[in-house]
Amino acid sequence: MELKSVRALKAELLSAGIGQQVVTQAALPEGALRRHSALPEQPPPAPLTLGITGREGDYRLAVRVVAAYPGLQLEIERIADLAKGEVSVRIVGRVAKQQPWTQVLQRPLILGCSVGHVDVTAGTLGAIVRRPDDDRYRVLSNNHVLANEDLGKAGDEILQPGKFDHGISPADVCAHLESAIPLKTTGNLVDAAVARVVEGIGVDPTTLTGLGKLAGVRTEPLGDEEKVYKVGRTTQLTEGRVSAFEVDNLAVEFDRGVITFDDQIEISPAPGAGPFSLGGDSGSLIVDEELRAVGLLFAGNDLDVTYASPISIVLARLGVELVS
Repeated sequence: MELKSVRALKAELLSAGIGQQVVTQAALPEGALRRHSALPEQPPPAPLTLGITGREGDYRLAVRVVAAYPGLQLEIERIADLAKGEVSVRIVGRVAKQQPWTQVLQRPLILGCSVGHVDVTAGTLGAIVRRPDDDRYRVLSNNHVLANEDLGKAGDEILQPGKFDHGISPADVCAHLESAIPLKTTGNLVDAAVARVVEGIGVDPTTLTGLGKLAGVRTEPLGDEEKVYKVGRTTQLTEGRVSAFEVDNLAVEFDRGVITFDDQIEISPAPGAGPFSLGGDSGSLIVDEELRAVGLLFAGNDLDVTYASPISIVLARLGVELVS
């Protein structure tokens, strides 16, 4: 079918309301309703949507079924007759906005989801930790995610999802800031903080969505070009390669100005892949191929390089243990 013909047929069908109306119980004459009627009580969304598929010289009417309803098959056959059989029918079912799971409310709390200080946009919940003398769970992420670059105070509210992802106080408070490693102008080793989880909120401390279960902390050093992974608020699951380690005098732009870090890990995207991380992925836990924690992501250039602090240093400076 020619493109012009398909366009005209589609417009004609839509104008006539074919495939757009469903008979409901309310439309039946009084006394005709049955308790177990197959007809819906209220009008659902339009059950059919129409488009065009194919290529030059061979276009067809695209009929997409959103919902089943009484008389659906007859309606499709009627449309096919009008199109002289040149149709493509596909069941697409319920259609909804695409919002990553990492950016919505997660209960129990899960690694990789959106989190942030009440005055911060949003970052990533990297891991669940606890203190050697206290079994209560803590959220691990960056200072700039949980402590607002040292502006936060102990007890401040932590939201999940973060404020940028429509988290609000007090409904979405998941934890309270406990401690953060202060950020200095030079010589920083980590950008890290912990917040104690609110009593009664469930926690899944080991699931790395799309990867498996967290397998503890790696003790041996990383090698060049070694594969690593992360699950983060913005880009979800990504794969990268270690491109440098023990990086010193790394200048990073913060809201408060440029500060420098030493002994950091540099990660580049996997060959042919997009960025390993983007804004909002800060705080993500980075793991090796055996799903052992190796670093805490905190910075990048949104293109081809990401930086992370060695997880062993992060845990030691905070005085916490990884839950795995």
